[in-house]
Amino acid sequence: MGKIRETWWRLAQLAAHEWRGRRHRQVHFVTDYANWSFKWDAHYITTGLSRHLHDAVPIITTPWHLRHQIILFGNRYPWFFGPRHRLHRSNTVFLTWFHGDPADTNERMQEMFKQLPHIFDRMAGVIVTCQISRNILIDHGVAEEKLITIPLGVDLQTFCPPTPEDKKRIRADLNIPEGAFCVGSFQKDGTGWGDGLDPKLVKGPDVFLDALARVTIPKERLLVFLTGPARGYVKNGLDQLGIPWRHLYVDEYLDIVPCYQALDAYVIASRAEGGPKALMESWACGVPVVSTRVGMPADRIQTGVNGMLADVEDSRALAEALDALFYRTDLYQTCRTGGLDSVQALDWRYIAQGYFNAIKNYI
Repeated sequence: MGKIRETWWRLAQLAAHEWRGRRHRQVHFVTDYANWSFKWDAHYITTGLSRHLHDAVPIITTPWHLRHQIILFGNRYPWFFGPRHRLHRSNTVFLTWFHGDPADTNERMQEMFKQLPHIFDRMAGVIVTCQISRNILIDHGVAEEKLITIPLGVDLQTFCPPTPEDKKRIRADLNIPEGAFCVGSFQKDGTGWGDGLDPKLVKGPDVFLDALARVTIPKERLLVFLTGPARGYVKNGLDQLGIPWRHLYVDEYLDIVPCYQALDAYVIASRAEGGPKALMESWACGVPVVSTRVGMPADRIQTGVNGMLADVEDSRALAEALDALFYRTDLYQTCRTGGLDSVQALDWRYIAQGYFNAIKNYI
């Protein structure tokens, strides 16, 4: 009889432990530890969620051992290419899909599209950052009711407009001549992690160069400021055009703030994007943005109000937009002010609220 009681007691303890696990559903955020975009997205989202939940939200890379938890995949690659069959079905799973172009010939991108739509069958929700990404997933069979639109954000305490004195000092530190019209491009637009002499066409480095070839801004007044790895294709192209440039590789993400503060305009020439965060970061630093109709710019830029939009691959329209910002002070100031106004709704604390709203019914 004692052995029976002991067995029942152990079963009761296991059941209680299982129940406590079900009751305390902690939120976990899955990403990588690369010291760049994904890492900082994870930092800001989990910081905001922790405030809402009054509980720490750990950032992890391997969620496969978890049970009865809420798991946010901020990086889709572990889900698409990891051992997802090992993840227990008691977990509630969300995933963020930033962007993806079905015409992109990249093998990993093609493999992800091949796995749609059933790759999301176990998902409670799929977070997208813009309408274009939403439409692409719907076109590939993903159920619309699974999709939740939450844009990317920016830290408005860190990314902010410089004073005229600070801007002058920053430009001097970066060896940007006084009086230069400084156009920024901060991205990785070459293949691989070397010199980047082969273009990553989805980022539009060829479109960027063609637009700069078409501007009427005097070359002695024009300077292109680059950050990011693998920029060799663009640097060679600028040399061929006779357009001066500076390239600064920043090791830490937040070191990019003064790079934005030095600019007069920022160009997004991509063929596909989920953000990019350069839109919000430029706006927050008081820099007008000229962009192709991709990602969040397509949703949020109103031409002549808070920036300038052009169709994808329309380098002529990009050039005309840059010319307009250079020659028309009134338009420049309108776009600058409009960008600063528009970015206020994109502070990370509001983005974290969006994530909280998405998961709160599962806690």
